[in-house]
Amino acid sequence: MPDIDTAPSLRDLLRSATRIAHDRVDALFGSCDLATPEGYTRFLTAQAAAWETLAPVLDAPSQARLAGVRADLDRLGVPRPAKVEGVETPDAGSLGMRYVLEGSRLGSTVLLRDLAERAPDLIESAGAYFTASSDLSSWKALSTILQSHPRNDASDTTVLADATATFDLFERAFHATARSVAHD
Repeated sequence: MPDIDTAPSLRDLLRSATRIAHDRVDALFGSCDLATPEGYTRFLTAQAAAWETLAPVLDAPSQARLAGVRADLDRLGVPRPAKVEGVETPDAGSLGMRYVLEGSRLGSTVLLRDLAERAPDLIESAGAYFTASSDLSSWKALSTILQSHPRNDASDTTVLADATATFDLFERAFHATARSVAHD
């Protein structure tokens, strides 16, 4: 068990232990030029595949993001993607999963600001996902929990595994939807 006085917080542990997976997912989704209809559709389709896979275990703030991505795809006339097959989703309320999902709100807020400048018409017509993702209140609440959450090896292992599995899901969703977007 980590020494309470010297151990990093669970948030710090998650940040350092998932950095490579986080960077990989950021690079994939960052390869989409969101200011173009093609890039925006590619981004939303991959996001939707991951969110649909997690739907049974999402809390209310995350359900709002799922509803947003569904609405955007509908407005763009893009079929909703299939769930990602062969993945085991974390349990509802998993701190590791929530770390990934809520942490992505920070990036979404930056992307929304950028898109409002570069592609205002696109955001106005199909910006529900980014709008729902820009509310940082649940990220702030989770950050507080992660900063003070009691640490122990068994719990840490589970939280890290869930965070890694969630990053992996988004990576798999990106690759899985590449085939479907390329064929549309």
